[in-house]
Amino acid sequence: MSIRNTPAHWGLAARALHWLMAFMIAAQVPLGFWMVDAYDAWLAGSGDGDLVMTLSRIHNTMGFLLLILVAARLVWRLQNPTPDLPAGLAAWQRMTARVTHGLLYGLLVVFPLTGWAALSAYDGEFPIFFFGWDNVFRIVPQATEGSPFTSDLFGEIHETCWKIGTVVLGLHVIGAVWHEHVRRDGVLTRMWRG
Repeated sequence: MSIRNTPAHWGLAARALHWLMAFMIAAQVPLGFWMVDAYDAWLAGSGDGDLVMTLSRIHNTMGFLLLILVAARLVWRLQNPTPDLPAGLAAWQRMTARVTHGLLYGLLVVFPLTGWAALSAYDGEFPIFFFGWDNVFRIVPQATEGSPFTSDLFGEIHETCWKIGTVVLGLHVIGAVWHEHVRRDGVLTRMWRG
């Protein structure tokens, strides 16, 4: 079992990064909703501030880890061959696969960056966490009155990312299941077992 990709197979490193990120995203999205609900309850005076901080620590840390992992994955992908798509696919299917993968990579970069930017632009005192460090630097200036780049703006982009991401990820999963159970060409199997 090779660590590196070949023209026919995904290597162990690419597969490990793929599935690790998939499991982290599956946890990160509901955690984000829970964090927002806890924060809204806290703002309304009926929530638990300690819960907000705990959820924020986990969500922030996982967002940074995902950003690091996608960077590693992109570097790995640039240094390794990408296994060929199965023979016999129509041109539109090949294009759909390429566009879907490109959008997924783009979202995996923009999604955590906009979360980080939303926290950075927040006009109050709210820490940005990475593991035990609660003073991560801001990637955009803290918003002031009249600033066009507010926490709400980056929050809207962050929210739009998960909406677009749901559709794109859905296409990705449907495509993988279609390849595995309709075409039976082993696309999903080679990402699972190489």
